[in-house]
Amino acid sequence: MSRPRFRRHFLWDTVQPRFLGLSCCYVVVVIAAVARALFVPLMLELNHLPISSVEAQRVADQFELLHSRFWPVVAVVSVLLLVHGVFFSHRIAGPLYRFRRIFQSVADGDLTVRTSIRKADYLHVEAQCLGEMVGALREKIARIEAHHAAIAPQLERLKAAAARGALQEVEQEADRLRATVEQLTRAMEPFQTTSNVIEAQPASLPSASGF
Repeated sequence: MSRPRFRRHFLWDTVQPRFLGLSCCYVVVVIAAVARALFVPLMLELNHLPISSVEAQRVADQFELLHSRFWPVVAVVSVLLLVHGVFFSHRIAGPLYRFRRIFQSVADGDLTVRTSIRKADYLHVEAQCLGEMVGALREKIARIEAHHAAIAPQLERLKAAAARGALQEVEQEADRLRATVEQLTRAMEPFQTTSNVIEAQPASLPSASGF
C-alpha cells in the first residue's frame, strides 16, 4: 500500500476540517474579547467627552493608533495560528485516516496491511498497538490455517485405511484426526463471538416459583 501524498490529502476528510473550524471559532472569540477590552473603554470615554475638546482629541488619537497597531498584529497572528493548526491537525488526522483504512482492510480479511505511520505524525503509540493487534490476529489465523490444512490428508489416509479394511490403522488415523480437531478448536478459542459467549454461559436454574 503506497503512502498517500500530502497534496492529495492536505485536508483529511475525518476530523481535521472540524478541528480547524473549532480552532477558528476560538480565535475569533479571543480576538473579540481582547478588542472589546481595548476599544470599548475608549469608545465610552469618547462618547462622554465634548467633540471639540482637547481630551476628546487625545482619546481619538489613542483610538486611531490602537486600531492601526492592533488589527495588523491580529491578522498576522491569525494567519500563523491557522497555518500551525493545519500542520498540527494534519499530524493527527493523517494517522486517523490511515487507521480507518487499516480497519477496512482487516474487515475485508487482509492481515498483510502495514500499520506504520510517518515519523512526524502523532499517535505512534496507538499505531504500535494497532500493529500488535494485527500481528496477533495474523499469528492466530496462521495456526488455524495450519491445523485446517492437516485435516485433509488425515481424512484421505483414514479413507484409504477404511477401504483396505485395516481397522487398527483406521483407529490410529481417527485418533490423529481427533487430536487435530481438538488443536483447531483450541486455536479458535481466543476468538470471542456472540454465539460462543452465549454457549459458554451456564444455564439458568429454574426459579423457586416453578416447583
